[in-house]
Amino acid sequence: MTIILKEITIENFVDAIKLEVKEEQRNFVASNATSIAQSKFQAFLECYGIYDGEKMVGFSAFGKNPKDDTIWLVRHMVDKNFQGKGYGKSGLKAVIKHLKNKYSCSEIYLDVAEDNEIATSLYVKTGFKLTGKKNEHSPIYKLDLAEYAED
Repeated sequence: MTIILKEITIENFVDAIKLEVKEEQRNFVASNATSIAQSKFQAFLECYGIYDGEKMVGFSAFGKNPKDDTIWLVRHMVDKNFQGKGYGKSGLKAVIKHLKNKYSCSEIYLDVAEDNEIATSLYVKTGFKLTGKKNEHSPIYKLDLAEYAED
């Protein structure tokens, strides 16, 4: 498995839009088309495909909140055909590395639906911890990069 991130552009946005989560996961994450559209109106939001070699297997959206300069992982998904193969974890590590390098940040934030047990488990195993705050109805997690082990 060779995981790389590639920015979503005119050349690969259709591939990103075709990626789907499992039926029972659809309430947990916005579609990639929605995320791409959102990035056109919220310029801080960056959209990237998660690739294994030349095959897009997942998608992430992230960026620096212009209101308070915090770094947020807004969306992270793996296509239903590639789930359970380590792409979520590997893709998340690639995103964290990208954000750390691009922003020289010390913290990364995300929120996740309380009943999204699979994603919550992935984030907690990676080192994200509850902050005690909520974003609308979802708990907010923070990764302290000083404590993060890239392994």
